[in-house]
Amino acid sequence: MMDLIKRYIYAVTQKLSESQRTEIEKELHGLIEDMLEDRGAHVETATNQEVEQVLLELGPPEEMAARYRGRERYLIGPGLIDSYKSVLRIVLYSLGILLSFAYIVDFFTSSEPAGELLIEYFVSLLNGEIQAFVWVTVIFAYLEYRGTKQVPKDAWKPYDLPIIPDPATQIKPIEPVLGIIFSLLFFVLFTFSIDLISVYRWDESLVAIPVFAQAAFAKYLPLIWILTAIGILQDIIKLIARKWTPQVVVVRVVFNIASVIGAIILLSDTTIWNPTFMDQLVQAGTLTPGNEAYDVVNSIWDRAREGLIYVIVIIAVIDTASVIMKLFRSKEGKTVLTK
Repeated sequence: MMDLIKRYIYAVTQKLSESQRTEIEKELHGLIEDMLEDRGAHVETATNQEVEQVLLELGPPEEMAARYRGRERYLIGPGLIDSYKSVLRIVLYSLGILLSFAYIVDFFTSSEPAGELLIEYFVSLLNGEIQAFVWVTVIFAYLEYRGTKQVPKDAWKPYDLPIIPDPATQIKPIEPVLGIIFSLLFFVLFTFSIDLISVYRWDESLVAIPVFAQAAFAKYLPLIWILTAIGILQDIIKLIARKWTPQVVVVRVVFNIASVIGAIILLSDTTIWNPTFMDQLVQAGTLTPGNEAYDVVNSIWDRAREGLIYVIVIIAVIDTASVIMKLFRSKEGKTVLTK
């Protein structure tokens, strides 16, 4: 019966801030021991019925956690506040670093006056940080709202408690953190610095030959923002859940599907590609028409659009299969399959 007690304490403490968890875990364990002793039982030898009666008397984990928190009037409650602060720091710091790096590259490669570049940098930084703060806050507020509005259909039973996740099936925090950073890199690159995706050649000065037509690409910025938001959302959910659950897997699969659809829409539009790319390579002295290198690069350029779509589809399929297998290997996955 120790397993059921541990599951109850785990369910309660996961809804509290990290600073409270250790102390309240000890307090709850002592409380349950005392309640069992009042019934003439010991925690190690108590029967199923005795432990179940004690846990029913204590009430659902959500209600017990609410008693420890006191009066609840939160936009983002204690159960999510630590994750919120961590994600917000990661997003704001990473975005600032990425925008600063993009500015430094522009400073050395752009022909625009340094003053104008500096103004653009500060405007982009301020705008980006404000948007990041708003979106992260909105996402966590929504998750908090969903959590507080979930009402069980049936009376709570101790055996409904979730299983404590096996360390082998847990999601390491570094994984969603890297995912958030990658999403921000994707956002900064395609929103503010798409001209950095170029072929570079040094010939007395640095020559950059852009891969994309920036003006034509601008119409797809809302799609880039949506994909970034979905990517950060699924990484936030992973950071909060810390384990592969059916809900986490569903969000991941939705993200993969959205990424494939977005890639097909984006890359299939021939107008986003630099129409004079090959000519610019020739003018820069990188290639010479008629030789083997020119023919190889020209062939790769012609097939780049289709090839990138295939690569993205293959990566999405492999990733989807991988996360589904992780779910099947987890205890929770096995429980779901047997229901």
